[in-house]
Amino acid sequence: MLLTEPNTFSVSNRTIKNNHLFLVDTMVGEIPQNNSSGMGLYSLDTRFLSTYEIRLNATEPVCLLSSTESGYLSTLVYTNGRMPSVDHQERPCLIQEECLQLKRESILDHALFEKYTLISYNDQPAHLKIRMRFDADFRDMFEIRHLVPCKDRALPPTIVEDNTLIFRYPNPDKLMETRIRFVDVSPIHVDDHTVELTFLLYPLERHEFFLEITPCNDITFNSPLIPTNFEDARSRVHTTNMVWKQEVTEFLSDNDDFNEMLSRSHKDLRMLITQAEDGQQFIAAGIPWYVCLFGRDSIITARETLILNPAIAKWTLEILAAHQGQAHRPWQDEEAGKILHELRTGELARLKEIPHTPYYGSVDATPLWLILLYDYYLWTKDLETLERLWPHALAALSWIDRNLAKSPLGYATYETENHSGVGIVHQGWKDSNNSAMYENGLQAEPPIALSEVQGYVYLAKRRMATLADLMNDKALKARLREENQAFKKKFNRDFWMDDLRFCAMGLDSQGKPLRVIASNPGHCLETGIFTSRHAYQVVSRLMAPDMFSGWGIRTLSSTMAAYNPMSYHNGSIWPHDNAMIAAGMASMHRTDLSEKIFSGLFDAARLMAYKRLPELFCGFSRDRGKMDPPVRYPVACSPQAWAAASIYSLIQAMLHIVPDVPNNTLTITQPQLPHFMNRLRISNLHVGKATVDLEFRRTDKTVVVDVLNRSGKVDIIVKI
Repeated sequence: MLLTEPNTFSVSNRTIKNNHLFLVDTMVGEIPQNNSSGMGLYSLDTRFLSTYEIRLNATEPVCLLSSTESGYLSTLVYTNGRMPSVDHQERPCLIQEECLQLKRESILDHALFEKYTLISYNDQPAHLKIRMRFDADFRDMFEIRHLVPCKDRALPPTIVEDNTLIFRYPNPDKLMETRIRFVDVSPIHVDDHTVELTFLLYPLERHEFFLEITPCNDITFNSPLIPTNFEDARSRVHTTNMVWKQEVTEFLSDNDDFNEMLSRSHKDLRMLITQAEDGQQFIAAGIPWYVCLFGRDSIITARETLILNPAIAKWTLEILAAHQGQAHRPWQDEEAGKILHELRTGELARLKEIPHTPYYGSVDATPLWLILLYDYYLWTKDLETLERLWPHALAALSWIDRNLAKSPLGYATYETENHSGVGIVHQGWKDSNNSAMYENGLQAEPPIALSEVQGYVYLAKRRMATLADLMNDKALKARLREENQAFKKKFNRDFWMDDLRFCAMGLDSQGKPLRVIASNPGHCLETGIFTSRHAYQVVSRLMAPDMFSGWGIRTLSSTMAAYNPMSYHNGSIWPHDNAMIAAGMASMHRTDLSEKIFSGLFDAARLMAYKRLPELFCGFSRDRGKMDPPVRYPVACSPQAWAAASIYSLIQAMLHIVPDVPNNTLTITQPQLPHFMNRLRISNLHVGKATVDLEFRRTDKTVVVDVLNRSGKVDIIVKI
């Protein structure tokens, strides 16, 4: 993802999300006035609340508890410092510190519902004024990310009769409002942005009141989907989450830290499920910058979570097929058959001021979509979906062939046709502006053929050859296999660097190798494009100290001129990158190295908030003697989809679980458990229409597999 985010975003900010609505605030639950970072309440790429501050008798509340553990519910508990007041006879007095408790619970369901509970432990009656300041700037996410200049939008709010503060923006294409309604309390209007709530507090007296903050646009005005109150919202969200929990695979180990990490990943993925305006579902890429449909991220997340719930792959395939490129449109980098990169829904997209409607600047999403289609079929034998999507698969394959033919070298390359400044320069997964370089650190200019993209193309054609056989297209099957044989030979000749015993990151437009040691070729390990000798040399080089930090594999070797452990793509550590490499190593029977990567990421997650793996973290070396924690990256999305999903890919790789539902088999070959656990139970694993419960137990000599339950037709083959 392109790194152009506000540099004031803090790794300690809190996030909660439900569907398209999400909230980012500080650890004390505030959205500071005039904040230039990503904090706010958002819906459909628009910030509907940009300020939310609370003061108790003009003093800042003291935060005792701040939790967003569930992902959709926030709990805050405040108390007070020593502060002036007046008693019940209006005489000046002091409220001593820690005499008030203010509990604030927030939940998202088409609106932000908040419940405030106020209790006084003061020994005398006293007055309390809770002053709240709000603002709404209605900024588009691209403005907040400083990609385009900001517009002045907001008009002064007004109090209406039902205790509602309204911010309104009559934008060119639709009316937008933020409605802040007070329930069971009557606010006093202080100014355009501030209200005051007054209470006379007697000892041990409890006051409850509610806020309902509703982002309104042409879709949500008077929507029957919005809950009626806080308890209704909490009940609905709880029910939705219980349904989701019943549909997915359950994992339980004998390591409590690992179970917490699993629980966090499960909750994060559930949180990131988002519904498009047409009702289709997808996994949003990450909070706060990428709560949108993202081709590459959505596909990789879906591949990683096939063991969790194959339905995610089906949603992803279908929604991306629905937006598949139809024509040549340079402004959007669109071409027929191409799978989108990013789809935005804010004002700038609606007014066509940005190309993300959708934008197709991705060279790898199209072959990855084909790989996912095959993997989904292998897990489900969903022939109906395969047949329905087959025309899309053929269109994607045609785009790949045209892209290969366009390059004089015959490789998959990228070069944006949008030169307005919002087109993406580098269109692989490392898509920051400085992510492709020569060994001296100088930047390479597109068109560039990235090594991992050639691996994706090779695997996509292998998978399409198998599917073509199933679809009775023998000629296509034969053609693809013949092309792949030549492509593999050419790749190993042109990309291999004998003196470095490694694969080039890519080739420039003249066929000159980008002679840097990077993680990119690691993605090729599971594709089969390397010769056996080259594959094992890549594996060995990736685990050298300049690449493997102790926490994970860096994106770029620490010996390279462009190395920076604090950069986005040139030395940082990405969980999904590591999971894809580990899966490739496991496919080569180097489970020992997969386990090393798995353990490094697990140890990193143990030291992070909620044991959550973020989008990325810094690539500093691990010093086991000092026991220093991993260094966080300041603007990483957290939660982030393919980072959360990486744990499931790692589990499947370690256990060597291979489904083949078309042949009614699930094969487990020489499973291994990471050193930090001795037992792992997998329940409600969906294999086609069957479900199985498995338990993996470490013994003195091996890992034993017990089949605890099986429902439906599937043969479980265990090879120890």
